[in-house]
Amino acid sequence: MAKAKPTFNTGGYSDWGVLRTIREAENAARWSPWCAVKWMEDARNRISIQDPFFDEYDKSANKINALWRSYNKYIWYDPKSFWRQGNISHPAQQIPLLSDSQEDMSFNDLSELLKF
Repeated sequence: MAKAKPTFNTGGYSDWGVLRTIREAENAARWSPWCAVKWMEDARNRISIQDPFFDEYDKSANKINALWRSYNKYIWYDPKSFWRQGNISHPAQQIPLLSDSQEDMSFNDLSELLKF
């Protein structure tokens, strides 16, 4: 068997792109809701004109929200333990859509966001 060539590894922290963060949050939503909420929030804060993933964010947010709503029909689902963060149980969350927040935004708010 041939030996693989060694790769140059700089080590350290590698930052995910916006699209990968969204996909990973969608995957993590099945077992760690707080991780998914945090990652979707991070992705929402990083979406910009340079990274215009508005539709991808909304599609994933809809999928995650539908997944969490579907858990209510399963016998194994316990919302108190699923939504526990440390020793505190929180009410079920929903990830807000970008399309909902854009409707509420006025022209002045939009011009403030686009300032350079």
